[in-house]
Amino acid sequence: MNISISHCGLPLTQAVALPKPYSWDLRCAGRGTCGRCRVTLLAGRYRVAGKELDVTAPTSALACQTTLLSDEGLIDVPNSALCIPNGQIHALWDGPSLPKRDECVIAVDLGTTTVAAVKIRKGEIIASASCYNQQSRFGDNVISRISQAAAPATLAAMQQAAVASINSLLAELAADDAQRLAIAGNTVMTTILWGIDPTPIGVMPFTPPLRVFPQRRADELGIALPDKTPILALPAIAGYVGGDLTAGIHECRLAPFEMLIDVGTNCEIVLRTNDGLFCTAAAAGPAFEGAAIPSGSRAIPGAIDHVNPDWSYSVIGGGKPSGLCGSAMVDILYAGRQAGWLNACGRLQAELLGKRYRRDGNLQLVDIAPGVALSEADIEQLLKAKAAVYAGMQSLLEYCRCPVEQLQRLILAGGFARYLNLEHAVAIAMLPHAKTQVVGNTSLAGAARLAVEPGIMDELLAIIAQPEDVPLNNIASFEENYIDALFLP
Repeated sequence: MNISISHCGLPLTQAVALPKPYSWDLRCAGRGTCGRCRVTLLAGRYRVAGKELDVTAPTSALACQTTLLSDEGLIDVPNSALCIPNGQIHALWDGPSLPKRDECVIAVDLGTTTVAAVKIRKGEIIASASCYNQQSRFGDNVISRISQAAAPATLAAMQQAAVASINSLLAELAADDAQRLAIAGNTVMTTILWGIDPTPIGVMPFTPPLRVFPQRRADELGIALPDKTPILALPAIAGYVGGDLTAGIHECRLAPFEMLIDVGTNCEIVLRTNDGLFCTAAAAGPAFEGAAIPSGSRAIPGAIDHVNPDWSYSVIGGGKPSGLCGSAMVDILYAGRQAGWLNACGRLQAELLGKRYRRDGNLQLVDIAPGVALSEADIEQLLKAKAAVYAGMQSLLEYCRCPVEQLQRLILAGGFARYLNLEHAVAIAMLPHAKTQVVGNTSLAGAARLAVEPGIMDELLAIIAQPEDVPLNNIASFEENYIDALFLP
C-alpha cells in the first residue's frame, strides 16, 4: 500500500500509523536486525541508517531505521512488512471435561507471540478467538521483552499492549457478561501484564519478582470487563517455566517417566520420575515462527504449512504461497536430508537440486515455490532451533538419569505441535523416539479450569512447589548435546 507521510522526526515505524487492523512487523524491537519492516521509499528526503538520501528512484529501506527529513514523503509498505492480526492459532485441547457451572467465564492463554481466549458456560466452550500479541513490536522473544521493560515508560506501554490484545478478543467474544477471567502465560508475560518489572528474570539466578500473582480487578489492569470482575493468573514455577506449564502439569497429570514439552519460542520441559518433578526451559528462539528468515512466516493465510518430498505443498487458505511457517520448515529439513540435497551439516548440494538451486550474491538458495526460498543461513537458524529443543530434552533426561528408552509418554503441548509432522520431527533429531501424544493448548485448558473452578488455586500452588528447576547451563552435558543436535541424521 502507498502511504503519504509528514515529517515528525521519528523512525517510520513510529511515525506512520498503519490502517487497522495492521501493525508493523517489528520482531527485533526496531533494532534493524530482523529485516521484516522493509519498505520502498518513493518520494522525499530521508535519513536511512544514519545517511541522508534524496529519493529520485524507488529505494529499499528498513522503516525502523529510516526517518523522513522533508515535510512530505511517499512510501510503499508491502504485506511482508505487516503483522497480520489473525492466523492459525490453536485454541483447543484434549483432556478432562470442565465442571458444568452456570457462570459465564473467560480463559486466556497469553503467549509471547499469540493470545487465545475462550468463553465458557456450563462447562462448554461457546465462543473462541485468537490474535497475535501486540507486544511483539517490543521484540519476538522473552529476552527482548525483559530488556525493553527495564524502562518504566516502556514497561507501561508493554502492559498496555498485552491488555489491548486481550481486550480485542473480549470484544470478539462479546464477553460483557463474564463473571471471571483467568490467564495462563509464561512468567515474563504474566509479570508484565501485572505491571511488574521482569528484569530479575533476565539475570542470574533468573529469579522472578513473584511467582504467585495476587488476584486483581478488571479496572486495575484496564481489562474491558465490568470494573470489579476478578482477574486470576496461574502461578509460575520459575523464571522461565511459567503458569502455562503449571497449567499443563495440572491438566496432564504426569505419571513417572512421562515428559511434557510445550514447543514454542521458549521451549518449556517438565519430566516426572520416581524422585519427583524436574523442569527446564530451552531457548529455541523464533525461527520456526518465521523470524530472521526472509521467507519465514507465521501461520497465516498464504503460508505454506507442509512440503512433501516431491516438492508439492499445501498453503493455508489456498492460493498463492507467500512464505513458510514452522511445520513446513521441519518438512523441508526432512525432505532435503532424505533426498540428499541437504547434507548432515545443512549445506545445499547443488548437483542434486538442479534448477531449484541458485545463487544470489553470496547466498546459496533452494527455491521451494515461486517467490519462496531458503538459504543456507536460514537452514542454519532452523538447525539451531531444533537442536535447542532436542538438547533441552536430552539434557534433562540425563540430569535425571532417565534413558530416553525409559520414557513412557512424551506429551506435546502448544499450537506448533498440533500441526507438526511427528515422523519428520523425529527423523531430523528434533524429537526423540518415544510414544508421543499431542494434547493441544494445555495453557488455555488450565486457564479455563481455573476460570470455571477458582477453588483449584490451592492445587496449582501445590504444583509449583514440587518441581526442581534445572537451568540448562547447570547441566554439564547440554553444550555437547546441543552441538550433536545441530546435525541432521
